[in-house]
Amino acid sequence: MLRIVTPPASYPVSVAEAKAQLRIASGDISNDVMVEALIPAATKFCQSLVQRVFVLQTLEWVLPCWRSSLDLPIAPVLADQVVSIKFVDWAGETQVTLDPSAYVLQTIGGPGVRIVPKLGTCWPLLFARSPEPVVVRFDAGYEDPAELPGNVKVAILLMLRHLYTMGEASLTLTSDTVFGVGQQQFAVPANLQTLIPDAVRNLMLDEVW
Repeated sequence: MLRIVTPPASYPVSVAEAKAQLRIASGDISNDVMVEALIPAATKFCQSLVQRVFVLQTLEWVLPCWRSSLDLPIAPVLADQVVSIKFVDWAGETQVTLDPSAYVLQTIGGPGVRIVPKLGTCWPLLFARSPEPVVVRFDAGYEDPAELPGNVKVAILLMLRHLYTMGEASLTLTSDTVFGVGQQQFAVPANLQTLIPDAVRNLMLDEVW
């Protein structure tokens, strides 16, 4: 299980940038609540495609047991961003913090982090029947938003527009009848509903970890 301890202080896309993408006048605040809600939704969709978080935040990874190596499931994480490893001790059945000298932090591609016991040692005895036997706390995300790849921001803006548009008139509408005027036909691509999400996935391919 992965949980957020300290959420990001901001998101890669500002409200002003989102409104510009949606062609909403900067002075029009009628939809600000919706726009502010859609920004994290679009961001999380893009993050889920690549196992990354884009803005610095603190996470906890809860494990039922030790593994030969603890490969943190999210990138980017630097070695000095691992805050602590806590486990429930077998003898006392209480949670204790593992001494940092007992393990080694290895940088892997992503950049990600792998945690292994110090050479010649093994993980301490664990009381595995506890609710949270092992908890790894770490910081992840880009410390400087300027480091975020441009394709990521474009993907978030596209997904934001897609989510916003889904709340408007039916995207699959093929004709409309106006009484006294007649019927108007619309040319609608068969893949209209998946067109933008597919474009977002393609933009994120380079970021897959």
